[in-house]
Amino acid sequence: MSTEPATAAPGRAVPFPAATATVRRARVTTVAAALALGSVTVATILLWHPYPARDDFSYEGFASVRDAAWAGFVVDCVGYGVAGVALAIAVCLLVPGRGATLATVGAVPTAVGAMLFAAADYVFAAVGWYATEPDALSRDAGAGLMSYLGDHLGHLAGPQIVGFLLMNVGVLLLSVALWRSASVPRWLPIATAVLTLTQFFLPSALLDVGQALLMASFVAVAWFTFARRPRAAA
Repeated sequence: MSTEPATAAPGRAVPFPAATATVRRARVTTVAAALALGSVTVATILLWHPYPARDDFSYEGFASVRDAAWAGFVVDCVGYGVAGVALAIAVCLLVPGRGATLATVGAVPTAVGAMLFAAADYVFAAVGWYATEPDALSRDAGAGLMSYLGDHLGHLAGPQIVGFLLMNVGVLLLSVALWRSASVPRWLPIATAVLTLTQFFLPSALLDVGQALLMASFVAVAWFTFARRPRAAA
């Protein structure tokens, strides 16, 4: 008897085989782990704050912490991008029925916004590191470059602001989807939405704490994603 797999008639698509429970469990676990690790990473960097004060584009501000700032930005940007993409996927997994359209729509700006924000944030880290390297530029030249950056933020702040707004609009849509689906306790999407909106009203001194709490709500989403993963085959 032939062991060749069956093929469809010409012109007809061959359906993909359904994933086993073990495969689905592994995929969901991976998404949950990525969301939790990415969110915890961002929260840690926010509370540690190894980079200059917000809106400080001075040479002195970056030079005093240049190596820690660069490393912090790299870790933060990777964590932010991973958390945004994983959150989008996790909510889509948690909302298969009621609210699914909102989850699908919200997943797009969440993932795209997170990656755009992270990319723009890293640009500042790279420019700041090179500008404050004495072997590359004199202090006056480096200070001039940082001053120019602070006075002409369009190419940096523009993509960063767009990415930040996109992600937060997406998170609000995902929160509504979670609330409608009732797949997680109602307090979680409410808390996520409130913390998302609160970012725009907090004073600068409290913004890091507020955003760290928002990341904590993402960790809660990761937990419920993990808890609802398919059972392993017996």
